[in-house]
Amino acid sequence: MPGVLEAYRQLSKRYERDATDVAVRSSATAEDLPTASFAGQQETYLNVRGEERLLQAVRDCMASLFTDRAIVYRAERGFAHRGVALSVGILALKAR
Repeated sequence: MPGVLEAYRQLSKRYERDATDVAVRSSATAEDLPTASFAGQQETYLNVRGEERLLQAVRDCMASLFTDRAIVYRAERGFAHRGVALSVGILALKAR
């Protein structure tokens, strides 16, 4: 994930830190539908600092699409497991 790390380095530099705290959040394509709400099923990580922790949080967000809870919810509502796309956003936590 070289693009993620480079962006993280630039963000940290912008905040004048070696490693800034970020939130790592997932967002799925089928989060709010008229017949189903997937909101909150995938993981979010707060106060992530450092490149290794960032990469692990991104991987964990992606993997959370396949937790028991998420799989059962999709199966009960007839959604294909590979039919739901997921993105991961990395947000800076503003220092006070």
